[in-house]
Amino acid sequence: MSWKDILVIVSEAEADEPALALGEALATQCSDCHWAAAFLTPLPDEPLAYEPTVVAGVWAELLSRARQEADAERKRVEARLRQSAKACELRNAEALSRDLGRVAAVHARYADVAVMTRPSEGVGAELREEIIEGVLFHSGRPALIAPPDWSGKTIGKRVVVAWDASREATRALSEAQAILDKAEKITVVTVDAKPKMFGHGDQPGANIAAHLSRRGLPAEVRNVDSMGRSASLAIMEEAQALQADLVVMGGYAHSRLRELVFGGATRELLRSATIPLLMAH
Repeated sequence: MSWKDILVIVSEAEADEPALALGEALATQCSDCHWAAAFLTPLPDEPLAYEPTVVAGVWAELLSRARQEADAERKRVEARLRQSAKACELRNAEALSRDLGRVAAVHARYADVAVMTRPSEGVGAELREEIIEGVLFHSGRPALIAPPDWSGKTIGKRVVVAWDASREATRALSEAQAILDKAEKITVVTVDAKPKMFGHGDQPGANIAAHLSRRGLPAEVRNVDSMGRSASLAIMEEAQALQADLVVMGGYAHSRLRELVFGGATRELLRSATIPLLMAH
């Protein structure tokens, strides 16, 4: 089944151009796709103070300023969308910053895939990460993450499937069917995989590659030795060597708290990937 409904989640015209370009490329690749952009306005949390009247006045000013800035940014997004060869619907939503991830998830539920820009260093990076995590954990839909400098015209010709035999990786593979069905080359990549009864089986990667082949997909396997690298770096370097234009992987196979404390492939790739990521949890 192909994707018919694509949602791009944005908050800034310039910073979210990669996501807009990626959403437009997806919509262009299928003749009867609908694509929309959800413009999110983060509102400041209520300030803490002992005097309620002071709090009310300060907060009202902060809310007014945030909405004015968002309105100016939304107009820039509208101008960008008018340049698209394929009409794009613009939706609007606002919420306190702490709730924006769940608001994004609600909008994502009514699309086949949610497209966002990967967080980069600087102001707003944590909020972008929270929005992506909100979609991953609460929408039930896959998240397609564009790197900050993405400006391609097509996606999904050469796909790397980052396979660790987890439930999350299986879910991501299922969600990627719409793209995989049109791929010219699919490479299943494992990192430091060992034969295991309750994981990879006797030959890591072989079972899932056989499954893809039975679906008529051109799949091959590469079992990669990390050689001291992190799993995320090994995956990204292998994808670059294969000239992949998409990496499909499970998101947060470990808990967010564990990844926050000890690190993990999901969090690292969300901060450093140079190739679009299709994630599902």
